[in-house]
Amino acid sequence: MDQIKAHYDRYLLAAAGLLLAGVAVFAALNAAGLGEKFTPPEIPTTGEPFAADEKITLLRADHGGKEKQPTWQDAGHPLFISRIYLLREGRLVDILESGEELFPGIANAWILENNLDYTDPRLPDADADGDGFSNLEEFRAKTNPRDPASKPALWTKLRLTATKIDQLRVKFMSLPTGSVEEVSINTISEGNPSELSGSTRFYRQGDAIVLADRGADGKESEQPTPLKFERAELRKQFNPTTNVEEEVPVAFLRNTADGKEIELRKGEVKDSPYSLATLLDTRSGGTTYQVRSGETFKVGDADSYKLVDVTEEKAIIENLQTAEQHEVPFQGAASAAEVPSEPTIQ
Repeated sequence: MDQIKAHYDRYLLAAAGLLLAGVAVFAALNAAGLGEKFTPPEIPTTGEPFAADEKITLLRADHGGKEKQPTWQDAGHPLFISRIYLLREGRLVDILESGEELFPGIANAWILENNLDYTDPRLPDADADGDGFSNLEEFRAKTNPRDPASKPALWTKLRLTATKIDQLRVKFMSLPTGSVEEVSINTISEGNPSELSGSTRFYRQGDAIVLADRGADGKESEQPTPLKFERAELRKQFNPTTNVEEEVPVAFLRNTADGKEIELRKGEVKDSPYSLATLLDTRSGGTTYQVRSGETFKVGDADSYKLVDVTEEKAIIENLQTAEQHEVPFQGAASAAEVPSEPTIQ
């Protein structure tokens, strides 16, 4: 009895635990039959489908639109770019927004796009890619100053350094065979119109007229000219002296330099411009060309050209591939724009 009193609280807890275990076993045994004793209530319905919820529809549409939006692409550039200012004549100049060209004739944006040194006062004349063309020439031709394969046309580097402009005097002598298929034409001395400059020459259709010249030693030399014999014909002409209509031989020459036709009657003397030009390729180690009117020449590996005309100020050349004509200025012509004072970067 004393032992029970001493451990009364333990015995009480043990009895309570046994009672709870019995209740749990009873509940588990009777849970299976609850479904048979209790049936769920019936919910009244019309059988119509539920109306769509407008908010849910909007949410779904918004979610689909976001999935189709392009994702952020890294362009490899910083998100924030600082402005570039230069100190010029005591004031700050915004390169892009000021509208003031650092180097007259070259757009500031072009200088920045091609990563050129805009603090270099010699920038217009500098050759960034070493192709023989300055930055100014590359800008004018819209070529890449950083790529040697991208450069202006080679003819733009030509300069006229010397000219010799004479009058080529020709005289239609006769029809040696009596037929218009062949003519005899002579070149005339520039100093004496009645004196032949050399021996008589015979020409057929397509032959180039040569300039015959007799030196002090009596020997003759020949030089080709831009004139070619094209054709001859017999033209009826009234002779007031004999009062009779006669057939007069007429020869036609073509100046291959400018394409003009020269008409010569028998015994007639006419002049045609006869020019010799000296052209210099101003690139490093450039070549000198001595070209006569109508002659063709080639600049490097580029297109072929023909010398059309020459004056003391310029030469006119024609591209034989495109038929475009270009002016080659005299060596003393104005060069690149004046270089401005050196800017200071801020």
